[in-house]
Amino acid sequence: MANKAILITGQESETESTLARNLIPVGGITLLERQLKLLKRYGVEEVHLITDWFVSEFEKAVLSYRNKPEKVFIHRTKEAPVKLLESNHELDRWLLLEEGVLVDDRILGAVAGHESGSVIAVMDRNYMPEEKASYGIPLSLRGEETIFASVALISGQTMQTHADKLNSLETLKDALEHIAVSNDCEIFNISSLPLYLANRRRDVEILWLPILNKRDGEKGTEALLQNAQKGTLDWPAWFIHRPIENWIVKNICNLPITPNQVTVATGILGFYIMYLFATGQMGIALAGALVVGVLDGVDGKLARTKLMQTKIGEIEHVVDKVVEYGWYFAIGGYLSTLYGFAPWVFAGALVLFHLADEIQAEFFRRMSDRQICDAGAFDRKFRLIGGRRNTQMWALIPFGLFGAWYAGFIFICAYGIITFFVHQIRIIYHAKNLMEATSEEFVKTFQKTKIF
Repeated sequence: MANKAILITGQESETESTLARNLIPVGGITLLERQLKLLKRYGVEEVHLITDWFVSEFEKAVLSYRNKPEKVFIHRTKEAPVKLLESNHELDRWLLLEEGVLVDDRILGAVAGHESGSVIAVMDRNYMPEEKASYGIPLSLRGEETIFASVALISGQTMQTHADKLNSLETLKDALEHIAVSNDCEIFNISSLPLYLANRRRDVEILWLPILNKRDGEKGTEALLQNAQKGTLDWPAWFIHRPIENWIVKNICNLPITPNQVTVATGILGFYIMYLFATGQMGIALAGALVVGVLDGVDGKLARTKLMQTKIGEIEHVVDKVVEYGWYFAIGGYLSTLYGFAPWVFAGALVLFHLADEIQAEFFRRMSDRQICDAGAFDRKFRLIGGRRNTQMWALIPFGLFGAWYAGFIFICAYGIITFFVHQIRIIYHAKNLMEATSEEFVKTFQKTKIF
């Protein structure tokens, strides 16, 4: 992994001469803060910013950033080669990051963790739309005409040779082309990166977007929101929650509101709704549950957009389940005052089958590295209508309109149980196919022990 980084910066915005391109907000934080956060995520401990312009602005900005590498130095162009060589050690690995470009963290991660001593990330000229690619740095590397994909890895030995050219945007192209002929240099084409992201449950296009002005910053925010969107959702989350979530995140990402604050507020609202269900205020509680369904996606999307994932955010799913199961027991508790013990049984059955579904789904994920809802075309379609909190809360609405809350509760209980068995059948089906594809011994045993 890289432990140090270089960022040659200081270009002005295309439309505002008093604004550095790297200080344009994208997704609620400046491009520079985003770059520093990503560098820290991939193990960089020391960053050298090289610039002759906006020095005081950069100094002030860096001081205000919290989640950044431990050491951040700002050098003038003339003094930079000396400073880089003074800081360099033969075993160091330097990440070079192009300023003014919103870069997919998959590119950064692939380059930062590459085994070669030096790596230059490139893309074909037809990989990006012409209006984007035209702003890239054209490179002629080993007879191939390509475009610099904004990230490079430089070994400590290579730094010793080329530090004098890694201090200016004017000499960067020449430096990269000279580094490319080094014996330890690998040319990495970003088209080889996998598009499928398991935590998004879908293919996500590689993000590479030059940020020249504030309008580009807004386009970048839109692109980040699109990339943060999870796929394979239930129908309320896809058709109703998704546009509302995007609108909320877009409007609050520039405010000092953190994802954890949204998580805590959503959790408090969820527990209050539990109280409303338990006291029989069913209509108000159900309306609140629909609101929670929207807010539940806001914190995660905000965290991915602003690079603010924390350990608290990781336990959000636990809180979600506590709230969800609490709702079911609260509904069962209220209905038991009207219909006896039976609603408690339905509440318990609903929670148990939900838990069992979570367990078998996690087993399948560990086995296949894919979630059951995204394992095949049928599974993705079934996810739209399967029994989950969102679909079950919406399913209660027509029953509530006629005051038939008990009948609605029985319905969503049956809904959850049916979903469990559908998933179980699909897990068995996919597990059999997976084992047949990976184990000849399984195929032999399976054929040998068949009954019919």
